[in-house]
Amino acid sequence: RPPNSFIIYRKEKHAELMSQSTSTSTLNNNVISKIVGNMWKQETPEVKALYAAKAQEEKRVHMLKHPDYKYRPKK
Repeated sequence: RPPNSFIIYRKEKHAELMSQSTSTSTLNNNVISKIVGNMWKQETPEVKALYAAKAQEEKRVHMLKHPDYKYRPKK
């Protein structure tokens, strides 16, 4: 399933945070998720619109690759 705008944002910010992190830092996925979640809440509507556009492009590409795809969550 194609990623939404927050998932794309998180992926980019995760890489940034890891590159800025020192080897003695205690950044794990839980900590990074909390940091990135707070960053997302503080982003401007323009930045969020940029990531929404990226998500739309990902969705378009996904539809081209998988035209019969339909999300079916397991119950």
